[in-house]
Amino acid sequence: MADVAERAGVSIATVSRALSGDGRRVSSGVLERVLQAAEDLRYHPNNLARNMRSGSSRIFGLVISDIGNPFFTAVARGAEDVAQRHGYSLVLANTDENPEREAATLNAMAAERAAGVMVATTNENVESLRRLHSIGVPIVAIDRRIAGLPTDSVAVDNETAAYEAVTHLIRLGHERIAMVGGPHDAKTARERYLGYERAFRHHRLEVRPELFREGNFRELAAQVHTQALLELADPPTAIFSVNNLTTIGVLKALREAGVALPGRMSLVGFDDLPTAELLDPPLTVVQQPTYQMGAQAAELLVRRLEDPVAPVEKVLLAGTLVVRGSTAPPPPPTNGGLLS
Repeated sequence: MADVAERAGVSIATVSRALSGDGRRVSSGVLERVLQAAEDLRYHPNNLARNMRSGSSRIFGLVISDIGNPFFTAVARGAEDVAQRHGYSLVLANTDENPEREAATLNAMAAERAAGVMVATTNENVESLRRLHSIGVPIVAIDRRIAGLPTDSVAVDNETAAYEAVTHLIRLGHERIAMVGGPHDAKTARERYLGYERAFRHHRLEVRPELFREGNFRELAAQVHTQALLELADPPTAIFSVNNLTTIGVLKALREAGVALPGRMSLVGFDDLPTAELLDPPLTVVQQPTYQMGAQAAELLVRRLEDPVAPVEKVLLAGTLVVRGSTAPPPPPTNGGLLS
């Protein structure tokens, strides 16, 4: 580092700030000279040694539950953009909703001295998160909250967004509205069910137990549940699906059964899909500010690092109902089920 400082004509402290990612405290001209000197000398900072001295790295961890879900793609992009702007790198880890895998990942984040961790948890690893918290690693919960742990969080107002989605269907004239939901132990699934239920109560309609199916946020389960709904003697005229992968499963089941949208069935999905506008008909969805969620989570980590004793922040963002072509008034009643 001394050689870089001499070549760039600056102090060792200035080189340290420039190469640690804290370029905000170095003028653009000086930063350019330092980077050029480091490149000329083929200098690479010893991150391990720096981490051991400081007690942490310039790395943020992002632990997500399903890398195949487009929701998390946008979250990761938002988090990485903000992290890089503040001089941090982002390490992404996928747990596939597996508590053991998640626990191992969180323990690795602690061992690697991550500066902070953003996590969409399975809700079963509170102890692993407590260990991170106890050694001073800031944690931000994304899309879920961590029971019993005072951590910052960012989420969407799931209940209100679900309420608005189901209210849209009710205003079109639907009364038999099914919900293909998520696992009861997932906070987001519970909140979206509460919104579904609240819409019925507000409009003085009966919630029919046979029209709710508890899924697992995945396509196959949604496909099976939708098939069962279509086979009811008095099937639904509309379906509200709990997330984007569930919506895909619902669509597959409807297509295989020859049930057309929106003529014979209306559909609202929670989460947008990259191809939702290109489908025929385009899907009515609840859009989540996914990029903003990731960006906000990273900002919360930075703030927590700057002020460890600041009050806990729980950021709640609004979802947006986007009405497209997959919803319409219910069809005239017929004798028998949709598949009869």
